Amino acid sequence: MPGMTGTESLARCIAIDGPTASGKSAVGRALAEALRVGFFDTGLMYRACTLAVARAGTPLDDERAVTALVCSLPLDMRWPDPTEPHVFLGDEDVTSLLRTPEIEAKVSLVSRIEDVRVELVRRQREIASREPVVMAGRDIGTRVLKEARTKIFLDASSEVRARRRLGEELDSGRTSTFDEVLSATRRRDELDNTGDRAIHPDQRAHDALLIDTDALGIDEVVARCIEAYRRLNPGT
Repeated sequence: MPGMTGTESLARCIAIDGPTASGKSAVGRALAEALRVGFFDTGLMYRACTLAVARAGTPLDDERAVTALVCSLPLDMRWPDPTEPHVFLGDEDVTSLLRTPEIEAKVSLVSRIEDVRVELVRRQREIASREPVVMAGRDIGTRVLKEARTKIFLDASSEVRARRRLGEELDSGRTSTFDEVLSATRRRDELDNTGDRAIHPDQRAHDALLIDTDALGIDEVVARCIEAYRRLNPGT
């Protein structure tokens, strides 16, 4: 927004945290559309790094080499439409390559590396200081966007999250079973549960609005988020 400082841009962001498949992307996109700001899916950045690591043939257990590669990447996020974040490695739009089973299986092995997270937090803050965004991922309200006035934590049971993920996979043409997706969801939770990541309600920011999405439709969740945003950002 013209004339807005980086500090004010960060304050005007919306931070959405929660475990995998808790509804962060669906809610984030709906909020981005309603508020006409970019939806920033931080998971896509980690997936793009995982793609780069796979392309380079860098061993995933070599944390120093993985971190060095990530720090060297010409990584950026752009919005041809507020609801559709596109991730670029240099001039290459790699967004369509980031939802494969190979990336899904490896992304937590990259994202759990502390120095990788430090670097991507720096880049996420840099982008958010350019313009307000709706940012969804891990540690957003507790680490990436502490300045954000509006912080949301979405929670859901592993079974509900698995059903949502299964629907996404079937819509994408992949053949998966509920048991396979439930197992993968629980494995992802275990990998993400490093002890310092906000994936459980008791790990959320102290000023975050907690919403259990098990029994709520997306419209109800979005309405609560917009109400909180407008209360905390008068005049928007």
